[in-house]
Amino acid sequence: MRPLRLELEGFGPYRERQGVDFSDVELFAITGPTGSGKSTLLDAIAFALYGLVPRVGRNVGSLVHPAASEARVRLTFQVGGRVYRVERVRGRRSEGRLFQVEPAGEKLLPLETLEALNRTLEELLGLTYEAFTRALLLPQGEFDRFLKGEAKERRRILLDLFELSRLDRAREKAASRKAALLEEKGRLEGELLGLREASLEAKEELEKGLADLSQEIARLFQEKKQLEKGLAEGRDLESLLKRLRELEGRLNRLKAEAPRMAEVEERLKKAEEAEKALPLWQDLRRKEEALAATQMELQRVRARLEELARDRQALAFDPETLREAREALLEAKGLEALEALWRRVGVKEHPAPRVGLSPEAYVEALESLLREEALLAERERGLARLVEGQRRLKEKEEALRQLKEALERLVAEGGQARAQAEALEEARKGAEAHRLGLELEEIGRRRRLLEEEKKRLEAELAHLTQEEKRLGLLAYRDLLRPGEPCPLCGGVVRALPPVPEGLGASGLRKRREEGEKALREVLTRLGALAEEERAKREALKALGVPPRPGDPKALEEELQGAQARLQELRERYREKQGEARALEEELKRLSQELEHGRRELSGLEGEVGALTDLGKQEAAWERVREALASLRWEKEALGAGLYRLLWEKTGGRPVGEHIGQLSRRLEELEKKEGLDRQLAQALEEVSRTLAGLSAQEKEQEKALEEAKSRVLGLMPEEEAKALYLSPEEREALAKRVRVHREELSQVEALLVEVEKEVRARFPGPLPSVEEVEARLREVEARLSQVQEDLQGKMGKKAVLEERLEAMEEKLKHRQALEARLAEVVREVDLWEKLAFDLQQNNFPAYLLGLRQRSLVERADELMATLSAGRYRLRSKEDEYQVLDLWTEAVRPVKTLSGGESFLASLSLALALSEELSRGRLGALFLDEGFGTVDPETLEVVAGVLEGLPTRGRLVGIVTHVEALAERLPARLRVRKHPSGSRVEWA
Repeated sequence: MRPLRLELEGFGPYRERQGVDFSDVELFAITGPTGSGKSTLLDAIAFALYGLVPRVGRNVGSLVHPAASEARVRLTFQVGGRVYRVERVRGRRSEGRLFQVEPAGEKLLPLETLEALNRTLEELLGLTYEAFTRALLLPQGEFDRFLKGEAKERRRILLDLFELSRLDRAREKAASRKAALLEEKGRLEGELLGLREASLEAKEELEKGLADLSQEIARLFQEKKQLEKGLAEGRDLESLLKRLRELEGRLNRLKAEAPRMAEVEERLKKAEEAEKALPLWQDLRRKEEALAATQMELQRVRARLEELARDRQALAFDPETLREAREALLEAKGLEALEALWRRVGVKEHPAPRVGLSPEAYVEALESLLREEALLAERERGLARLVEGQRRLKEKEEALRQLKEALERLVAEGGQARAQAEALEEARKGAEAHRLGLELEEIGRRRRLLEEEKKRLEAELAHLTQEEKRLGLLAYRDLLRPGEPCPLCGGVVRALPPVPEGLGASGLRKRREEGEKALREVLTRLGALAEEERAKREALKALGVPPRPGDPKALEEELQGAQARLQELRERYREKQGEARALEEELKRLSQELEHGRRELSGLEGEVGALTDLGKQEAAWERVREALASLRWEKEALGAGLYRLLWEKTGGRPVGEHIGQLSRRLEELEKKEGLDRQLAQALEEVSRTLAGLSAQEKEQEKALEEAKSRVLGLMPEEEAKALYLSPEEREALAKRVRVHREELSQVEALLVEVEKEVRARFPGPLPSVEEVEARLREVEARLSQVQEDLQGKMGKKAVLEERLEAMEEKLKHRQALEARLAEVVREVDLWEKLAFDLQQNNFPAYLLGLRQRSLVERADELMATLSAGRYRLRSKEDEYQVLDLWTEAVRPVKTLSGGESFLASLSLALALSEELSRGRLGALFLDEGFGTVDPETLEVVAGVLEGLPTRGRLVGIVTHVEALAERLPARLRVRKHPSGSRVEWA
C-alpha cells in the first residue's frame, strides 16, 4: 500500500481543508513547531484506513476541531496496481465510503456499514491495525513498544508482515484434508467390512450349483414335452367320444319329440280360425260398452240441468236493487267533501248554529270565511311582530347609548395610563444605559491589562525561541573546527561559540511551552472580553436613549405595574367595544326586520294609519284581533249547522263508515249478479250437451245391431279366446316345428360323419369315455407335478443367477474399495506429515527464524553504525538483547535508556523497512524522538536515513530537528495559524 494524496478538514488542529500530494516524493521530512499537527497527519492516515487513531483509539470525536462540526479525511492510495480513495467523516454523523479510481472515472463500492468498510480495507491492505501501526505507521513510542513488547505479539505481527500467516491457512487446509481423508478411510473400512462375504470361492460355489440346476431343468423340459403330446392325443379321443355320445343322445331326444310336434301343428290350425272370429266378437263388445256409457252420461246431464235450475231460482237476483245501491253509494261519496270542509272548522255544538242551508250554501259560506280568517290571522301576526320589534329596538338603543359613554371614559383613562408607562420606560432605558456604560469602562480596563500581559508573553516567547535556536546550533559545537568549513552551512568557522550558562535545551523548551500555554489563555480571555464588549455596545445602541442614573430594577417593577394597568384598560375597552359592535349589529337587524314588517303591512295604512308610531301600531293590532274573533264566531256557527246536516244524511255515522256500509252492500249485489250470470251460462251449456248425447245414443244402437249380424255362424267367443294365439306365439310355435325338423336331419348327418372319423383315427376296439378320462387325469397329474418342479427349479435358478450377478458386482466394488483404501492410506500419511511440518513450531518457525535472523543481522549493523561501534543487537529465544562492547555485557532491551532505546528502535525499524521494501508495503512513517540523541549520533542517523533504499516507497520522518530535516530530499512543513494549521511542501 502506497499513499498518493491526503486531504483533511476539521481534524485535529486542521480547521480548514488541507491537502498533501505524495505521488512524486519518496524520502521526506515532516517538520513544524510542537503542537502544530505533524503527528496528526499520520493519525489521519490511520483513521482513513482503519477508523482508529493510535493516540485515542476509537474516540476519534475528541480530535474534531472545536470550531468545526465534523472531522473529514480523504486518502487516495495504491494497492496491487489499483488506486482507491477512502473517505471518512466523524462528528454528528459517522460514515465512510470507498471508491475505486479508474481512468474512466470513480466507482463507489457498495458497502452498507462501517464494519463492512473496515473489513474490506483490511483485506485490501493485508494488515491488521496492530501490524499496520508496528510496521508502516510508527507513531511516537509505538516501535519502542514493538521492540520491548511481548514475544508472542511480536511473532504474530512479523508473521503477518512477512506473509507467513498464509502458512497457517495452508496448515488448516492440510488438517482439513487429513480429517476428510480419515473420515473417508473409516467409511471405506466400514464398507469393506460389509463385503467380507464376497469372495472368489463363494462365486465358484454359486456357478457350480447353477450348472447342476440347469441340467435338471433341461430334463424336466423334455419330460413335459412328451406328457403334453400324450395329453393332446387323449383329449382329442375324449372329444370325439363325447361328440358321438352327444349326437346319439340328441337323435333319441328328437325322435321322442315327434308326436308332440304333430300336436303343435294342429294347435296352429285352430289358432288361425280363432284369429278370424275374435276381432268381430271384440268389436261387438266395444259397441255394447259405448252404448251403455252414453246412456249413463245422459242420466247425469239431465240431473245436472235440474240442479242448475234450482240454484238459479234460489239465488233470486234483482237487477233493480243493484241499480239503486249504486246510486246511493254515489250520493254518499259526495258527502266526503262536506265532511272535509267541516273538519277544517271542527265544531259540533254552537249556541246559535246556522241550520237549514243547502250543502252548496254551506260550502260557499265556509270557504269564504276560511279565506278571510287566514288573511286576518296573517295580519294579526305581522302586527304582533312589528309591535314587539319596536319595543326591543328602543331597549337596544338605550343600551348602546350607555356603552358609548363607558367607552369614552375608558379612552380617557387609557391615555393617562399610556403616558405614565412611556415615561417609566424612558426612565428604565436611561438607567440601563447608565449601567452598561459603567460595565464597558470596566471591560476596557481589563482589556488593557490583558493586552499588556500579551505583549510581555510574546516578547518572552520570542526571546526563548532565539535561545532554543542558539542552543540547537550549539548541539553541533563539537563538530566545528576553527578555520575549517562548517558542516551545516559550508562557511569558514572563525571562532567557536561560547558555552552559555543557565538552563539547558529541555529547560528552555519547558519554559517556552508554559509561556505558550499562558499566551493561549490570555488570547482566549481577550477574545471573550471582545465578544462581551461587542454585545454590550450593541445593547447600548439598541436602547437609543441618553444614560440617566437610576435603579433599573425598581423602575422595571413600576413599569410592569403601569403596563398591567394599561393592558387591563385595553382589555376592558376591547370587551366594551365588542359589546357595542354586537348591539349595533342587533339594532341594524331589528331595523331591517321592522322595515320588512312595515312593507308587508303597507296595505293596512288606509285602516290603521302610518304604522310608524308604537301606539298606533298597538291600536291597529287590537282592531284586527277583534275582527278575527267575530269572523271565527260566524265560522263556528256554520260549522255546527253543517255537522247536523251530515248527521241526518248518514244516520249519525261518520261519512267514511256510511260509505263503507254502502260499498259492502253494493259488493254483495254485484257478487250475486256474477253468480246469476254464471248459472245462466252453465244451463245453456248443459242443454247443448243433452241434445248431443241423445243423437249419439241413436247412432250407437244402430251400429250394435250391425255388429250382432256379423258374428252369426262363427266360433263361439269363449272358444276363440281360448284358442287365440298372438302373432309372436304362432311364429314361435311354427319356428319350433321347423327347428325340430332341421335339427333331426342335421344330427343324423353329423352322426354318420363322426362315426367315420372315429373309425379312421382309432381302429380297433374303442375305449369308453370314462376310461379315457381316467387316463387323462393321470397324465395331467404327472404334467402338473413336472410343471411345479420346473417352476421351482426355474425360481431357484433365477435366485442363483441374481446372487451370482450381485456377487460379481460386490467383488468389483470390493476391489475398487481396496484400491481406494490403499490410496487414501498413502494420502493420509502425506497430509499428516504436511500438517505436522506446517505447525507453528516447525516449518513456519523455521521460515520466521530465517527472516528474523536476516532482520536482526541488518539491525545489528545499523545499531553498530548509529552507536559508533559501541552497541550490537542480538536475538535469543525471540527476545531482543543489546551487547555493550564497552562493558562486554548483554542487556535486555527493556533496561535501555531513552536514547539507547531510540537507537535500537530506529535500527530495527530501518532494517524492517529495508526487508519489507521487497514486499507489498509501499510506505513507512517514523515519528520517533530524534531530539533525545546527541549531536554526533544525530549526524550518523542523518547519514543512515539519506542512504535508506526507498525503491519507490514513501518514507516519511517526523522531526522538529531542523538539521536532520535539511539533510532529507524533501520537507513537508506544518505551520500554526489562528484559523487552523497549514501544511505545504518546502
